Amino acid sequence: MEKKSAQLCLGTVQLGMEYGIKNSLGRRPVREEAFSILDAALSVGIETFDTASSYGVAEDILGAFHLAEKGGKIVSKLRAGCTSRGEVVGEVETSLERLHARRISAYLLHDAGDMGRIFIMEGLRQAQEDGLIESIGVSVYTPEEALLSARDQRIDCVQVPYNVLDQRLDQCGFFETAKENGKAIYVRSVFLQGLLLMDPETAEARVVGAGQYVEQFRRISTDYGYTASEAAFLYAVLHPYVDYVVFGVDTADEVSENAAIMDRAETAKPLCDALQTAFQDVPQEVLVPMLWRSKT
Repeated sequence: MEKKSAQLCLGTVQLGMEYGIKNSLGRRPVREEAFSILDAALSVGIETFDTASSYGVAEDILGAFHLAEKGGKIVSKLRAGCTSRGEVVGEVETSLERLHARRISAYLLHDAGDMGRIFIMEGLRQAQEDGLIESIGVSVYTPEEALLSARDQRIDCVQVPYNVLDQRLDQCGFFETAKENGKAIYVRSVFLQGLLLMDPETAEARVVGAGQYVEQFRRISTDYGYTASEAAFLYAVLHPYVDYVVFGVDTADEVSENAAIMDRAETAKPLCDALQTAFQDVPQEVLVPMLWRSKT
């Protein structure tokens, strides 16, 4: 099938809290810096923004910026631990207040286990029927959770971790299953929390076992004439079933740099094919941040 590039979605966790192992600022941006990042995103045509109530002050920042009033489509997430249908609706309403928005484009479960809690799904359905949210979705972490959500008719969209080293979702058939069931697919962690942008020695020091894969990734990217950031970004953008690529930044300049990578999408298929062939069996200790160990 002919590939239409995925749309870009700016992740805002960095605007609300310190995040990632390669934070170029070493802190979260102050409000003025955060506003500059959001202005830059709108100026390059980014329309969708990913956030969550658990991302520190991220929702407050988007609200103070009046992102919804400026045309931004907002994806947010339900905190884990709600105990009643009414509490779920209340969480949506609280997010709307913080965001200064009348409706949330997509509201995701932050805990895939909540798909099995009937009162939570009923609360989301009520919020949808009341016009507070447009789509119901789930943010998942494992291939098992991804497949479960892809088959769940109550779910409209799924957000998954996906990057050049992590091909588990391709191997288990998630993407095909999700599309057969009409799901919108958001992918995050395309830089693997910045690991793919480090030099191999630093990557190995930060995540034991990662250095050899980062070195191989950088070598293939260079052979095809791409930087590491271009290669990692385009690998996700050009996936035939991905609708949105969620990416985070620390500065406004990084927004423009990432958006400019899209100009190289039309000629990047040979690169993506080579990368897909190269990384079929990377260990979970490298792929899953919760399993990372650093050298001491």
